[in-house]
Amino acid sequence: MKNKAQQVTGAEVLSILEYEGSSELKRVRQLVEEAIELDIKAYLNDLGSKELSPNVLTGLTAAAIAGGQWGFSNLTTRLEATNLQKKDLELSANEILSLVHRHTTILNNIRLKISAVQSVIKTFIFKDSSLSSRGEIERLLKLRIPSQLVLNQWGEDAEKLYQKQITSTGQVSSRSISTYSKLWKSYLDEKIAPRIDSKVIINKSEFVSERIKPLINYKAPTTNQIKKILADSPKKYDFVINLKSVNKLNKLEKLITYRKNLGGRALKISYNSGGIDPDLIQPVLNSIKGQIMLDPKQPKLSVDMSNDFSQVIVEIEKPIKDDVDTLKIQLGALASNL
Repeated sequence: MKNKAQQVTGAEVLSILEYEGSSELKRVRQLVEEAIELDIKAYLNDLGSKELSPNVLTGLTAAAIAGGQWGFSNLTTRLEATNLQKKDLELSANEILSLVHRHTTILNNIRLKISAVQSVIKTFIFKDSSLSSRGEIERLLKLRIPSQLVLNQWGEDAEKLYQKQITSTGQVSSRSISTYSKLWKSYLDEKIAPRIDSKVIINKSEFVSERIKPLINYKAPTTNQIKKILADSPKKYDFVINLKSVNKLNKLEKLITYRKNLGGRALKISYNSGGIDPDLIQPVLNSIKGQIMLDPKQPKLSVDMSNDFSQVIVEIEKPIKDDVDTLKIQLGALASNL
């Protein structure tokens, strides 16, 4: 029989998952950035590029992580700061995207996993829940979890609450629900099962700890390794430089609108169909945070930001400080990726 020291309550599970998810995503992002920086430096050194300034390298890394046409266009623009010939810009930008694809795939997978977990956690906030669900929420928060069997049932019950909320509002498609379910259960087993001394009998390959192993103590690739990675990469890109058309497309393109009910307060996020440029996320969050500090009782907050590749408009009714964390998750989930 498990003793009390090996048990956790549902409330403690949520607290652990929320803390682990937030800190882990930051760590993974940092590991991916460091690995991509090493890849880009090694790749450009092979081309005889001059030493890159920290600002240029940071910009190239951000563009590579963004990926897609926007990331490619950003890369070509930033590569002009190196001594590459004009004819090499397109080839180099496409090859950089292929080279770092194995890293960005890890980041995108974990970002989606943390977003799924955070979405389930939000279900337990009373102000976002219907009166009919509050009794079940209280039960799950107080429930003691001494075994893997109880943990599995608790996870399923928590997931049912989440699915009930999102299906009633139409926020997530049925296909996404299935994906979120797998990610939620995997993270629950990875972070909670060891705390109750459970032997997890599942495939651990999707655990965050397993996914990030290639990023731990990562070393810059050699010339031969770069050639092999590019040859073996499942993603071969052939974007072309056409900023004029891209900018025109973005100006004419209709925006997609995402809506969410924040406990009786409306949140609306409008963005281009390709996703939100990750470079815009932090500026948007900073603007929102600043507006809330200046006027904490405003009836409605609005932020409209854009660059050459993306536009995002955020509107929140009766904004509060906690909305910044919620938006960080939502904007990250809507970001453009490969």
